[in-house]
Amino acid sequence: MARRPTHPPVPRINLGVVKQAFRRPAVSDAGYYILEKARTMVCLRVRRTVVQVGVRQHGVWSPVADLSAAMSVEEVESLRAEAARLARELQAEDSLPALARGRSMTIAQLHGEYMDDLREARGAVMSPRTLASYDDVWRLYLIPAVGSLRLPHLTVDMARQLIRDIPTKVLARRPKAKGGGRYMANAALQQLSAALEFAYRMEWVTRNVASARLVRRYESSPSENFLDAAGYAAVGKILRDFEARLACSKSAPLSLRTLLALRIAIYTGVRHRTELLWTRLDWCHLDDPVPRIGIPRAKGDRGGNRGGRWIYLGPESIRCIRAIDRPTGSEHLTIPGDKPGRPLFRLNEAWAVVLGSAGLPAMPVKTLRHGFSTHSVGVIAPEHRAQLLGHQGRPMTDTVYLHRHGPDLARAAARVEDHLRFLMGDLLHRQRRRSA
Repeated sequence: MARRPTHPPVPRINLGVVKQAFRRPAVSDAGYYILEKARTMVCLRVRRTVVQVGVRQHGVWSPVADLSAAMSVEEVESLRAEAARLARELQAEDSLPALARGRSMTIAQLHGEYMDDLREARGAVMSPRTLASYDDVWRLYLIPAVGSLRLPHLTVDMARQLIRDIPTKVLARRPKAKGGGRYMANAALQQLSAALEFAYRMEWVTRNVASARLVRRYESSPSENFLDAAGYAAVGKILRDFEARLACSKSAPLSLRTLLALRIAIYTGVRHRTELLWTRLDWCHLDDPVPRIGIPRAKGDRGGNRGGRWIYLGPESIRCIRAIDRPTGSEHLTIPGDKPGRPLFRLNEAWAVVLGSAGLPAMPVKTLRHGFSTHSVGVIAPEHRAQLLGHQGRPMTDTVYLHRHGPDLARAAARVEDHLRFLMGDLLHRQRRRSA
């Protein structure tokens, strides 16, 4: 049992207190303690030849480091700050016992726990491709950088340095990476933040040091932009020009299949990959009284017995789907890619070609979804607009029952399609459908 201190507690452990402890060594191996007056639990343990800084709580001694009389003021203060941090953790563990596990857990171990929980909770509704992409972000960028760190040792400064370093690592692997590696840096910080948020829910940590509130992400393309009427007219002119070249057996920057896929994305406002490019043709109900594409797993899930959601199609969208050529091995795909049996992966590059040819500034493909949402205002009811985009209707009755009103939604989809085609110059004003 350690002896009681031989002198009163000190206001703060500093270099002078350390030197005084070496001048008055303990007379036995049990030693004595020099406590701080404040209730920080930080103290010195003085023995015959050794002086340690650490934390004493409930009679249990938790050392941080051995001290030396030759240390500088900065070194002593650094070790004292480390002891104060340990004291805060130990105090928190009294109210949150799970923090003890978090103290011994590394970032790599947290990754395993987080991914296991994600697969268990959402594996049935998440794409294997998405889960694999998450694992790749951890394997390539997060684990090598901070995987060996224990959770309490990860700081905000480390997370900020991480987002600065990742673009360089991305460009070293892929010199032509999109956004100079900044998008991947954002994705890595998002993954780290999600894992730490999971640890916070499990009470393994007391805060999320990689949250967007503490660590800013790189600014991405302004996806809130949308095409105005002049923009749609310019895009429509380019699409018609490319299609006319192909009809005359002339060369065009994009294939007819890609042009038709872009038109469907414009007319429907879909999430262009998960709700269009990667769908199967047997999900398309083209001859049904309510033409639609059934997505069994989508970001716009709003409950229901079967999950997923419907993409309602207007007449021109149906024509585009029917007109797409599907070579041997790709007959089952809605939008085939260049490789047999593989769908068209994305429209980003094709959309960039159209914008460049139209003299418009660079915008992400998501612009088409924002444009659909913006230009459908005043054309259809707000509740129909929300449902066509896979969002939740505002009134409760619409949230519960509107998904059963297929005919109304099909007519709404056709009205928006006609309006967008008019803006693009594909329809004359007198050809537009009258609202019912």
